[in-house]
Amino acid sequence: MTIETYKVNGMHCVGCGRAIRKLLEKNAHIESVVTDTYDTEIVVTYDEAHVDRQIILDAVGRFGYKAVKKEAAT
Repeated sequence: MTIETYKVNGMHCVGCGRAIRKLLEKNAHIESVVTDTYDTEIVVTYDEAHVDRQIILDAVGRFGYKAVKKEAAT
């Protein structure tokens, strides 16, 4: 499993976060989605053999937001 964090520009309300989470979790190969509207981030756990990053970006984009993968802190 892969765990990635994305900054979601414009996601400020709980309803928006819930909608993004529900859409992503419809994919059987996405294990979990945690949304944080305070920091405007989502954390996605998925099976990299069946899901690529573009699927996540496209799902967020359906709601008019842009997701940007956060790089791990060094």
